Amino acid sequence: MKKHQQRLIPMTQAQHPIIRVFKIIHIIGLMLFLAGVISLFITDIEQTVTGMVAFSSLIGLGLVLISPFPIALVFQWASRNK
Repeated sequence: MKKHQQRLIPMTQAQHPIIRVFKIIHIIGLMLFLAGVISLFITDIEQTVTGMVAFSSLIGLGLVLISPFPIALVFQWASRNK
């Protein structure tokens, strides 16, 4: 009987597509954050409640979308150093 050898994919290669997705999400989040901050300083819409909600939503959603990418980079770095 021949032994079946499993072909194992290294962790860094398996995570590569997910890193790319996180990078795209990171860029979208950065654009949302910058749009919220720039709009906050340029316009006077923030004087109304709807403007406050809109700007705070842009900034908050942008920051939430930015956060997974650095964590994924740390996981990739840690798995490469094993």
